[in-house]
Amino acid sequence: MPTFKYAKLVRDKIPGWHVEEGHTVKGRQLSKEELKAALIEKLRDEADEIDGALSQEDLIEEIGDMQQIIDDLCVVMGIRKEALAAVIAKKTDRKGGFLNGEFIETVTIPNEDDKWAQYCRQAPEKYPEVIDE
Repeated sequence: MPTFKYAKLVRDKIPGWHVEEGHTVKGRQLSKEELKAALIEKLRDEADEIDGALSQEDLIEEIGDMQQIIDDLCVVMGIRKEALAAVIAKKTDRKGGFLNGEFIETVTIPNEDDKWAQYCRQAPEKYPEVIDE
């Protein structure tokens, strides 16, 4: 009898489908904190699957999976859809969206004390400082 390791969050009905097929399922229900972490990991996995989608139909399905995960994460974290929509609208109004495809390679800040220089230096893994040699 083959046994396969899943070690991942699955959709709610998947364990029942396996049981109906006569499979033995070993698993457990995650705590709220474990579920939050698993949903975040699932978002990363789904982003990879979007990148690998072979057809428009696959792409739509993977984006739908991401939306489901985001919706479920909001429920777990106690975030109302209306609150999320309001934050999205406010941020889009202030900073814009992503549709223009703006991509920054580097930013040179002439003043060492500039708030943006301080911001970038607080996250060096995200914004590594380029040192001229």
